[in-house]
Amino acid sequence: MTSIALNYKGIPYRTEWVEFPDIGPLLISLGVKPNPPEAFAEYTLPAIHDPRTGTTVMDSLKIIAYLDDTYPDTPAMFPSPTRSLTYAFHDALYRNVMQHLSLLLAPILVSKLNAPGQVYLRTKLEIIFGCQVEDIVTTEKRVELWTALEKGLGVVASWFDAPRDGRLLLMGGSGADGSDGPLCHADTCIAGFLVYARLGWGEESEEWRRIESFDGGRWKRSLEYFDTWVDTSH
Repeated sequence: MTSIALNYKGIPYRTEWVEFPDIGPLLISLGVKPNPPEAFAEYTLPAIHDPRTGTTVMDSLKIIAYLDDTYPDTPAMFPSPTRSLTYAFHDALYRNVMQHLSLLLAPILVSKLNAPGQVYLRTKLEIIFGCQVEDIVTTEKRVELWTALEKGLGVVASWFDAPRDGRLLLMGGSGADGSDGPLCHADTCIAGFLVYARLGWGEESEEWRRIESFDGGRWKRSLEYFDTWVDTSH
């Protein structure tokens, strides 16, 4: 989500990949305050360090607010009048989609990490769920999660369908007439979970094809649009 915002705003940046066990020490060294106690971990990514101001910011919502406030000459993606609604959208998207998607992808994510990350995340998840990572999602649980995910994606699709103008973006645009509206942070949240799912399962996987087919192909069209801004080569 953060890289999409930086690309859209045209702000130059460099990506630094960090292993899970190193996230905390790195952000502590940069003076970042920890997440609330109920968070998954004290320190998480994404985070940015702005050498221009010497500021380090953790959490995608705080990052986009910082970018809007610090670089007002770039397209606003988190305008003040919409910020409270965006927090509500963020929470609703988690409850409808991300909590189900994250569980489905958890064992796959662990297997894709480098050795230090695998040990860290496996240990963390096994403490939380009280079982081995491979047993978090049983066959029965997988069916339940897919049902909930499809239903949740349908709920999110209904938010975009409500204006009846074929929009792909929350603020309008990129619909049947090919028009483009402004991107907002909520749009990058959508793109973020779609990229996460496609990378996790693989573009040719049955699971990704299944998501592409939901809601009349909305999610396939959405990610095709956002591929313009999805660039991790920095």
